[in-house]
Amino acid sequence: MLFLDKLELDRRLRLLRRELGFKGVSEELRGWSFDSPPVEPPSRSLLFSVSELAGRYCASMRDIYLKRVLGVKAPASAKTARGVVLHNVNREMLLTIKKLLFSGDVQCGFELIEAVAPLAAVLVEKALLYADHMFSEVSGEVKAKLKDEALAFCKFLAVQAAARLDQALSKHPNSDVDSLVSITVPPIAERKIDGSLIGLSRELSVDVYTPFNAVADLKTGEEREFHPYALAGYALALEAEEGVPVDYGFIVYVKFPGPVPSFKVKCFVIGDELRREFIEIRDEAHEVVSASRDPGKPLNCPSYCPYHPVCRGGSVEKTRDKRAGNIPVS
Repeated sequence: MLFLDKLELDRRLRLLRRELGFKGVSEELRGWSFDSPPVEPPSRSLLFSVSELAGRYCASMRDIYLKRVLGVKAPASAKTARGVVLHNVNREMLLTIKKLLFSGDVQCGFELIEAVAPLAAVLVEKALLYADHMFSEVSGEVKAKLKDEALAFCKFLAVQAAARLDQALSKHPNSDVDSLVSITVPPIAERKIDGSLIGLSRELSVDVYTPFNAVADLKTGEEREFHPYALAGYALALEAEEGVPVDYGFIVYVKFPGPVPSFKVKCFVIGDELRREFIEIRDEAHEVVSASRDPGKPLNCPSYCPYHPVCRGGSVEKTRDKRAGNIPVS
């Protein structure tokens, strides 16, 4: 991962392996046990994305009811726009770097930075355009700040990749381009997974899938205690699809305190407790939707919940998705 140096990653994995040795992971909670409870889903015709299950802003799951039963979309916000833009930049920047390396036009780190520099601004503009529908509620000042952050993110990724390229060339001067690419950038960014065997979407997207039996999720907002659920969802889906264990997860929080982004990485063993809690969330969400049951507002309704304006502002009708049926709103 470009967000962690290899030595740091090796240290963290060593500690996680020790923790896994104590805890282990029960066979019944591996994704490949998709044909028997508890991993077997209540239905494979009702599929959820990992984000809508793992994003437990709403403790009562009224967000699931509003979205899936009433067809109400969460209003766009500066936070959601920021997440979309930075994820887009991360994916496209890594893809651009790989294309440049495979083209053979770049022979060293300095040449990589020179080649990427003029592309970064174009890439950021495309990312902003991609999220343009979210900017109606975002001020021009916020959009300008997001543009600066996205450019800083691009530059950081380019410099990190350039340094790794030079290190690889210095250590392995006779490497072919395929080997150099595998060392310089993450093997797979935004890996697609079919999660339907365990009741998840057919097109899940993991931010980073590593060869260390690990997945990584990039977060652009504040830390939340429910964030590790996403790691459990992706691990279960990968295990179901590929039949290989995914034991470790990293959540990478990106901040912009200055011109250089700052990263905080939290590491987890994706053990039994986390897997069980995610599966329970999936099953409860299925029950809410299949019974069209409004679970009501939670006692603690956090202001940062994407559906807070809907539940507290009474604007259900204004935000109803036009594709939804004409279901009465209670």
